[in-house]
Amino acid sequence: MVPQDEDLGPRLERFLSARAHAPVRVIRVDRCTEGFSQEAFAIDAVIGVEPRALVVKREPAAGLLEPYDLEPEFRVLHALSGDPLPSPPTPWFTRDREILERPFYVMERLPGDVTVPAARADGSAPFDDATRAALGPQIVDALARLHAVDWRALGLEFLGAPSPGTDAAERAVARWDALIRRSDLPVEPAIAEALLWLKRNPPATGEITLVHGDYRLGNFLIDGARLSGILDWELVHLGDPLEDVAWCCSPLWRAGTPWASAVLPPEEFATRYAAASGHTVDAARLRFYDVLTVVKMAAIMLIGIAAFRTGHIRDLRVAIFDHQLPFLRALTGTLRGWLAGSF
Repeated sequence: MVPQDEDLGPRLERFLSARAHAPVRVIRVDRCTEGFSQEAFAIDAVIGVEPRALVVKREPAAGLLEPYDLEPEFRVLHALSGDPLPSPPTPWFTRDREILERPFYVMERLPGDVTVPAARADGSAPFDDATRAALGPQIVDALARLHAVDWRALGLEFLGAPSPGTDAAERAVARWDALIRRSDLPVEPAIAEALLWLKRNPPATGEITLVHGDYRLGNFLIDGARLSGILDWELVHLGDPLEDVAWCCSPLWRAGTPWASAVLPPEEFATRYAAASGHTVDAARLRFYDVLTVVKMAAIMLIGIAAFRTGHIRDLRVAIFDHQLPFLRALTGTLRGWLAGSF
């Protein structure tokens, strides 16, 4: 039986005391409801005499991208804990089901709030011009910093490094193709054609980096006009850095604005990224990952629709995914040159 929220405090006190080698008092436990996958709990605790703001992320009973394994994500975040990248320091992980019934890890809770990728209630952009001007360079620089991480030195080879050449692109396509097939739902002709095009046109790259996989508005902690944290690392892998650039710049996350993740014009984002990272941003390779972005989102939606129909997932937000597929059709048509206009 999964422990109720009110049972989490005493269980976590015992776990944290053993790991921190100090007495722990959990003052508050709040369930976070923003995400679609892992369960998250905000914890206020005192470890020894030091107040600590923590987050517990627990493997979900059901989710969009099953099967889940939190350990690779934890190992990446733990390895990055001392890096200047604004990722949350993440000290502890356990598979011991006696504690919270499912594996979980504990990370520091960074200051700030998550801005959702949507316009405000009055239709205005999520950020005013001054905030946008401050945030844009920080988001680009943080992505460049992420892609500069020496993943070999940090022992992250376990993620499986693609070979130079087309391997990174081919692996990415194969992953999302498999998820689409797993949904066992009919695939929109536009998405099916885009998937075929991706399979036939994988670009080569010798630039293999750590890739966040979901780097975009909605996974950024914003503290005033400061990027204070990068969240939701469940898709982290080794691959082509332009996968992150395309995902962050996608119309999916522009919140009704013409700007990449509501902060910078996409062209300026790419130019700034190239200057900050030293990585090549060639148009053909970026276009490939632009198309992959749509296929990736279609896979997530199809998995969600299938899971909701069978009752495996009961989150009502997943129920509306089928109403969002027409936008992906239109976006695919524009990217593939079938429709005039732009996003």
